[in-house]
Amino acid sequence: MDTQVHHTNIVNDFGKKFLALSVKLLYNRAMTHSHSNKRKYIMKKLAIASLLALAAVSASAVEVGVNGSYDFGSPTERPGAGITIGEKFGKVGLTAGFDRYTKTTDQDKYSLVGSYDVATIAKTTVAVKAGAAYLSNTGSVADGYAALVGVGVSHPITKAVSLTADYRYQAGQSRVSQFDGSTVAFGAKYSF
Repeated sequence: MDTQVHHTNIVNDFGKKFLALSVKLLYNRAMTHSHSNKRKYIMKKLAIASLLALAAVSASAVEVGVNGSYDFGSPTERPGAGITIGEKFGKVGLTAGFDRYTKTTDQDKYSLVGSYDVATIAKTTVAVKAGAAYLSNTGSVADGYAALVGVGVSHPITKAVSLTADYRYQAGQSRVSQFDGSTVAFGAKYSF
């Protein structure tokens, strides 16, 4: 089997499994919200999950990653964990991500971030980044959108595996401004 076809099949299988898991998790999470918000919540999350899965299925050179992060500089300092799916187009990249925070206020952060590689030093690539995030909060804390800007580095360990480090600054709508501040994230990604 041709290597490119094999990788495409793996990506398609991954996309289908990711979509099925996302739908199941979102449905279970929606059941914890009040009845009046369930339909709105499910539709919004299904749209985001579908976009993430579509990116995974349609991309030919997908990067899938995991990360650990820490929000600091605001009253809601807390650790988080997440997954990413992205694709590089030369020096330009586009990454969709999901991060989960559980300290103080449970929060799911869905992000879409563009990047541009500005330098490569000793195999380590430095990129500037900008994007947006949707913050889905539990309890009495409102949901909302935030802008993201930052810088990231990626260092290859093998041809397919890289270590990553990112710094992001987040500034959101007034209803989620208590989450404004800085985030550092460390992780690894696998390139198909």
